[in-house]
Amino acid sequence: MMKKTLGSILCAAVLGALSIPAAAQTSGVLSVDFQGPGGHSNGNYGRTSALHAAGRSLIFLQKAGLAAGSYSVTGLQGGNSVNSIASDGHFDVALTAADATAYQALVAQVTAAAKAGADAENAFRGVKEGDLTAGAPANIRYTVTPK
Repeated sequence: MMKKTLGSILCAAVLGALSIPAAAQTSGVLSVDFQGPGGHSNGNYGRTSALHAAGRSLIFLQKAGLAAGSYSVTGLQGGNSVNSIASDGHFDVALTAADATAYQALVAQVTAAAKAGADAENAFRGVKEGDLTAGAPANIRYTVTPK
């Protein structure tokens, strides 16, 4: 009985000690969304694509040099059919940092990557803020919000 109790106490102490660094970490999930005019690939060729902007932002995020294990991207999605220009794009980014300051730096880098992705898609299509297509904004817009 004594060995079992001592083993349980030792196990709890080891697990408690292992969780100290994890408790000091800051983590969260960001929702990254892109909106654009969308359209049909035949009649609206050349319009900006929100899903292309999302993909471009992921390339910028990968090139940002974030520490291994500090982020994980999930749920890339957008568009609504096979031959359409996506009016929406979305992905989630799970972040883990050593502390609140490092976490805010990661959020800033994700936001910068989203902006760079939207800017790159707009530039590729020759679209600037204020341009309209069929009465709707022609440029890609983005939001980064905590979940």
